[in-house]
Amino acid sequence: MTDPFVMIISMVILGQVLLSVPILLSRAMKSAIFLPLAIFLLANSTIALVPVVNAQFPDLSQLYSAIVFPTLFLLCPCLWFYIEGITAEKPWKLNRKQIRHFVLLWPALIFAVMIILLPKDMYTDIFIDDVDVVAPLAITTAIGLLVMMMLWLGQCVYIAFRIIYRLVDYRKQLKNVFSNHDDKSLNWMNWLLFIAISTWLFSLATVFSSNLFDNFLFNIRTESLLLLLLVWSLAHFGLQQKPGFTGYSESVDIAVRNNDDNVEISSPMKYQRSALDNEQSNRIADKINNIMSKEALYLDSNLSLQKLANHSAISPNYISQTLNETLCTNFFDFINKWRIEAAKPKILANQNSVLTIALEVGFNARSSFYKAFKQETGQTPSEFRKQNSSH
Repeated sequence: MTDPFVMIISMVILGQVLLSVPILLSRAMKSAIFLPLAIFLLANSTIALVPVVNAQFPDLSQLYSAIVFPTLFLLCPCLWFYIEGITAEKPWKLNRKQIRHFVLLWPALIFAVMIILLPKDMYTDIFIDDVDVVAPLAITTAIGLLVMMMLWLGQCVYIAFRIIYRLVDYRKQLKNVFSNHDDKSLNWMNWLLFIAISTWLFSLATVFSSNLFDNFLFNIRTESLLLLLLVWSLAHFGLQQKPGFTGYSESVDIAVRNNDDNVEISSPMKYQRSALDNEQSNRIADKINNIMSKEALYLDSNLSLQKLANHSAISPNYISQTLNETLCTNFFDFINKWRIEAAKPKILANQNSVLTIALEVGFNARSSFYKAFKQETGQTPSEFRKQNSSH
């Protein structure tokens, strides 16, 4: 009999998916990035229902195993498409080239047919009793499924590293165009990747000694809890998360449409060598520093590279290049340095809370202010006040 705890977790996962997927599908009509997330959640709910089907509908177990097996090979591509979409510089769209990510799905479908064609006793030997088989069809199926599972694990690890690389590059790009990006940095993905990689490593270690569908991970309870955490997190954060560059790409489009002949508009995310020389770069550095000093644009918590470019009538690409090559910084750190300088006298005055000061100088959160202050001064605000108040 299936563990009641596992049954409850499976039904909770199903409920979460049934609540989230219709919302995601409705949003997918406007933005394609929500479609792979909806498919990813549906695939996980299908996998989560295996113990329920085996316990309550044993006659459908063989057919359901044939459905679940190829479903596994939807997970990695769909997760990658979702991450690719929310970190893309421009609105993400489906295209034919993405079909290559489903290369393992096609042989998985063939093996799904083989599972259906297995005689009932052979299916029971392979998937339920986990005993040695001697019939050629059963041996071929068992070996093929094992090989496919190994390939799936390899694909998962490959996708995990691609996601890590993508997120690192994405966060660097955020710092080139936004002065505040707490709601865009996708920090919640770090925990999901940690859980996923740990799960895959344990799966790799146990794949040779475990049944293909029974206790494939550490144990069935742990597997169910991990799956619940994965589904809940992606549903919860996925419904709230907007593509990181949405606001910026829209402002660039508006700037291009309203641009006059004297202002060059280009994307710093497509940074390449330009005709900007040292003398021009120094003039740009002086100009943006003067703007910060006299007009205090850094106080705008929503300040972006494009806003500064529009205000200064300088190409965002030139500003980005000047910040990187002449001032040896990025837009995020450049603006935060001005904010920290503005915060220092307020910290010493000790008339407002740290949160109030942080908001006054352009930060969106106390935590980001603390981090920037420590990076700039090597001290926390309280340490800075204590040290400088004694002089």
